Amino acid sequence: MKRRFWMVGAVALLALACVGAGIALLARGGSDSGSRPTTATSAPAPRATSQPRLTLAHHGQPIVWLRHGERTPLRAAPGGKVVKRIGWRTEFGSPTVFAVFARHGRWAGVPTPLLPDGRLGWVKLDPARLRAGWTRYSIDVDLSSRAATLRLGKRVVRSFTVTVGSATSPTPTGRFAITDMFRGHLNPAYGCCALATTATQPDLPSGWLGGTRIAIHGTTGGVGAAISHGCIRADNHDVSALVSRVGLGTPVVIRQ
Repeated sequence: MKRRFWMVGAVALLALACVGAGIALLARGGSDSGSRPTTATSAPAPRATSQPRLTLAHHGQPIVWLRHGERTPLRAAPGGKVVKRIGWRTEFGSPTVFAVFARHGRWAGVPTPLLPDGRLGWVKLDPARLRAGWTRYSIDVDLSSRAATLRLGKRVVRSFTVTVGSATSPTPTGRFAITDMFRGHLNPAYGCCALATTATQPDLPSGWLGGTRIAIHGTTGGVGAAISHGCIRADNHDVSALVSRVGLGTPVVIRQ
């Protein structure tokens, strides 16, 4: 008889222990199977503390470009007013590539022809829309000496003479980037090939119908003068060498 009472008591204690363990599991938001309980008393799921980020290169010139078929807002400031929604192709049909000249949190400051020279547009570094890379090439143009230099890192790859803007339509100075490249099927005035930049010309002569974009392009005439409407002209073989070597997003620094 005593043995029977002892067994009943042990079972009761075991049952209480199981109930206590179940309550403890619910209080911790868990279960004995390791899955989250679905009752209304379970704790809410923790919110994500971070979102995927697009990592920019720490060497060379960082660039970003739009994934196939994507669009992204270009803003006047980080999180600011939308200037335009940019597609994955430029107006000339090239892939849309941005040189990144500034960084503010999850925003990249990029040169753009849609804003006045010297002002950056801003795109969100969203890995769902953008991809990232870099280029080691850069182009420097010295207006005073009418000379241009192609560099790979710090090494000079090519130097050549250029024609620059006239006194009434000067070539703008600042830091710009290549947006499009062309070879063949051009107006003969542009020579063999051309590289469009983000720079624009605010001082065009009356009656000019060639657009506001500043380009580095070939020519059938001489070079070394200050007579253009702002574009940078060079011998065809020099511009052809640029088109063969540099990529979209390559920075172009124009100095006085």
